[in-house]
Amino acid sequence: MNFTIDRNTLLKPLGHIYSVVERRNTIPILSNVLIETNSSKVSFTATDMDMDIVEVTGCVVFKQGKITLAAHTLYDIVRKLPDGAEIKIELVELNVQVSAGKSKFILPTLSVDDFPVMTEIEKGNEFSIESVDLASLIDNTKFAISSEETRYYLNGIFFHVPEPNKDKLRAVATDGHRLAQAEIPLPEGAEAMPGIILPKKAVGEIRKLTDGTDGKIKIIISNTKAKFIFPNSVLTTKLIDGSFPDYQRVIPKENLNKLVVFNLDFSKAIDRVSTVSMEKSRAVKLSLNKNLLSLNVNSHDLGNASEDLEIDYNYDNLDIGFNAKYLLDIASQIQGKEIEILLSDSASPALITDPDQDGVIFVLMPMRV
Repeated sequence: MNFTIDRNTLLKPLGHIYSVVERRNTIPILSNVLIETNSSKVSFTATDMDMDIVEVTGCVVFKQGKITLAAHTLYDIVRKLPDGAEIKIELVELNVQVSAGKSKFILPTLSVDDFPVMTEIEKGNEFSIESVDLASLIDNTKFAISSEETRYYLNGIFFHVPEPNKDKLRAVATDGHRLAQAEIPLPEGAEAMPGIILPKKAVGEIRKLTDGTDGKIKIIISNTKAKFIFPNSVLTTKLIDGSFPDYQRVIPKENLNKLVVFNLDFSKAIDRVSTVSMEKSRAVKLSLNKNLLSLNVNSHDLGNASEDLEIDYNYDNLDIGFNAKYLLDIASQIQGKEIEILLSDSASPALITDPDQDGVIFVLMPMRV
């Protein structure tokens, strides 16, 4: 094998590949990326056995072949080389030589035959989705994914076609403290799509791939796997084998006390007062009087903080506590100038909406303060 490639052209696929590969592996070959050249292109393949990604880019090929290299080492080398450098990668006897300008690296390689063969996805439901729509579904929900391993079925985003209308594709994530829901008009061909739980790691990688993609992404879904086909990349992931809970029953239906506030002012005020909150609880108290919101944080060790905001609110006085970080996570997804918070009482969850995004809602459990 012998090929040359521009440093920036190489860095992009390696940036996607290296994050799939775990730094510590009991199986050495899983730390490596499979590099394969044909007449004018080079493909990079990585896997953690739950997810695999293949990315193809152009290069100048002098000799075709296949090799494997340590993914993180190669990425670190390329990242530290100067912008615009021409990189040569060549198999020399039993090692691989990576050179650019006056820099030269001799790297060990593992047998290509040891690299796992990817099993093809069984025939399943196929449809295409706009890249911006997929990115929006992920951005509005991924922060609410649970990291609690005992409730493994919450360790991802639940994509499904909700009853009864069946005219939307909906994404939902929850960790039991908060819930995020987003939806888009149902893409053509997705009518028969089964409900799937996409794992958190795959969600992160897919979101990165949408950044450099315009237009549509093809998705194939089977009972156990999902495949996302981008213009220059293909990501295949196992799905979480479990049943997502009936989330609709925790979405409040009768929260009538509506608070409207400028989101930027609200976010900055929450961020300021939470400076003195305890790291573990991050509790902030919201006190609502007519057209006035008082934010209060009391900490035995760090002191007290308060800030008042003018709001649109014409209901009964109400005190309610929330986790400040969770409030900020939700506020960061609001695209409009205002955030709407619908409340019932101090012990019931809040329903938070974005007037500028249809189908996007957040539910946040209160805290005792």
